[in-house]
Amino acid sequence: MSKRLSEIYGMDIFTEKAEYVGKVGDIILNLEKGEIMQLSLRPFKPRELAGTDIRRVLQEETIPYSDILRVGDIIICKKDPRREGRRV
Repeated sequence: MSKRLSEIYGMDIFTEKAEYVGKVGDIILNLEKGEIMQLSLRPFKPRELAGTDIRRVLQEETIPYSDILRVGDIIICKKDPRREGRRV
């Protein structure tokens, strides 16, 4: 099954334990590889964010696409990035 990027925006995200994470606010792409790198829980506008805010958003409010388990009517991910405290 395939989806257009425009269909992913606004989709609900849940963990594999059925915990609500949020909605897809933005999608971070690797254009060289043609891959989705991360899903952001809020719209990502670098021009509106200071350097430290960008780092915080990348650490706390994005989900690496490698952590996405399923994309259908909703998105299922391994864990909630806001609870993990991971580093970029």
